[in-house]
Amino acid sequence: MDITLRSLGLKPKLSKVIWDFFMITVGCALMALSYDLFLVPHKIAPGGAAGISTILHYLFKLPVGVVIFAVNIPLFIWGMLEFGKKFGFRTIYAVFVTSFLTDFLQAMFHFKAATQNAILAALYGAILLGIGLGLAFRHQATTGGSDIVAQIISKYSNATPGIGIIMVDFFIIVLAGLTFRSVDLALYGLITLYISSRILDVILEGWSYNKAAYIISDQHQLIRGEVVLEMNRGGTMWVGKGFYKGTERTILFCVVSRRELVQLKEIVSLLDPKAFMVVTDVKEVLGHGFTSWSKVAEN
Repeated sequence: MDITLRSLGLKPKLSKVIWDFFMITVGCALMALSYDLFLVPHKIAPGGAAGISTILHYLFKLPVGVVIFAVNIPLFIWGMLEFGKKFGFRTIYAVFVTSFLTDFLQAMFHFKAATQNAILAALYGAILLGIGLGLAFRHQATTGGSDIVAQIISKYSNATPGIGIIMVDFFIIVLAGLTFRSVDLALYGLITLYISSRILDVILEGWSYNKAAYIISDQHQLIRGEVVLEMNRGGTMWVGKGFYKGTERTILFCVVSRRELVQLKEIVSLLDPKAFMVVTDVKEVLGHGFTSWSKVAEN
């Protein structure tokens, strides 16, 4: 049985819904500016429906926004046939607004390329595109296109949705390079795809400012005490077994900031030079001592 917010009697506040749609609209506007100012004027296809639209725009003089929307219609139908009502109103809204603003802003302001340097166009186009995608995704919308195709590929193969997106976008970018007979344009498209994806990840997951530490030590009680008293940090303790002898060992787990990591290492090295410690990056930490849940709700 699926448990959802609505099944629990919890509904998002109206102000939250309004804020979500406002931010989705901002994200769509940034994507539209990315296409109008940087990518389309330089024939740079970023993959997805926008990449196909760029190709068809130059082959048949079709409006980019109209093609983005037209390409997504059969994909939405295909997706609904495969997955049911998985694609919500927010995604349809995001696709429509992006398509509309791409053509509307171009018709209103007659944009020219913001730069004549194709590398700069790929770079700044990717930045705007990544931020726009991030805002849409963060507020529970997607932009259709390769996302839908990737999920269908994943359904009928061993490929993950992430691999599916890479496959689809790579094919579209290569197709653009062949259509425009330019290896450079294909390479610019790959640069745009990579940078926009990385920016999307940062917006969704945050910068890796925090660190998670796993500590295995015979002096776990002393280390725990120092972390609590000197660093004012909490953590978790559990018992595990070693691979070789099956000996039970206590494992400490705590999350600290980059600055605090230095202090944590000093504590461990002083109390137990033979301790085993693993440190990993943490994208986002929610809860006491870090980002509060109330801020998450606001965003």
